[in-house]
Amino acid sequence: MDIMLAGLDGRSICKQIKENHLTYFVPVILIPGTHDLAESLHLPGAPNDFVAKPFDLDDLLGRIKKQLAA
Repeated sequence: MDIMLAGLDGRSICKQIKENHLTYFVPVILIPGTHDLAESLHLPGAPNDFVAKPFDLDDLLGRIKKQLAA
C-alpha cells in the first residue's frame, strides 16, 4: 500500500492492521515515494517490508512472494 493515500496515511493504516489481533498476521508492504522506512521496520505496528518508488516490478513481486511464503 502507498503511504500517501487520499486523506489517509498508509503508515497509520498499517499500524492499525498490525495492532489488531484479527489482522496482525496480514503481510503489509508499504510503497513510499518520499519516506525511508528502513529504520521503522522494527517498531511496533511496522510493515513487513517496504519498496521505495520508483521500484522494479520484479523486485516488488519477489517481496510479495516472500511475504506470502512466510
